[in-house]
Order: sequence, then C-alpha cells, then structure tokens
Amino acid sequence: MFVITRHRPTEVAIFLEAAKNMLQIFSNEPGFINTKIGRSPDDVETLVIVQNWDSVGNARRGLNSSKNRVHVWPVMSSAIDEPTMFETLYEFNQGIGTNFESMLNEE
Repeated sequence: MFVITRHRPTEVAIFLEAAKNMLQIFSNEPGFINTKIGRSPDDVETLVIVQNWDSVGNARRGLNSSKNRVHVWPVMSSAIDEPTMFETLYEFNQGIGTNFESMLNEE
C-alpha cells in the first residue's frame, strides 16, 4: 500500500528538511518500505511525498504514533486535505505485471 500526500508549504527549504527528518524516523518503523519526495513541474509550489508500506495498519501506526508526532506534525500540517492512503491493485515492475486482490469491502 502507498501513501501520497500533496503539500503547499510556505517555506520549501524548511519543509524539505522536516520531511527528510520525518521519513528517516519512518524508516525505523515496522512495515516501512521506501519513500520519495517530489515537486510538480507544472506547479512548483506543490510538493508530494509518496511512501510505500507493507500494510495500512503499519502505515497508520507509523503516521499516528505518539513518539513520531513531533516529527510528523511539521510536515503533515501543510498537507492538502484529501484521501492519502491507497491499496495497490496492479503493479508493473521490471517487465512483470502483478494483480493484487483488494482488501477493501466493495459493498
């Protein structure tokens, strides 16, 4: 599963340092896989953080942990309010496509 947060920080340099610090903290959390920080060439004021986790539960625990809160808040306070967690349904990697079963109820 992956987490995508879009941000419009007022101070990009400060945001990037805080984001790098937060992601370093996450790297020690169970289930954390990897992450990227990017900027839109179409809107340079919008930055994105993409995190890959092994499960929704581990992602939520990492993001909401009281021990991580001091590192998470400075970054997530600039996040745009929208859905951020997504399950992987299909992945194409190194020439191989893989389908994944949805873990969500589709009622």
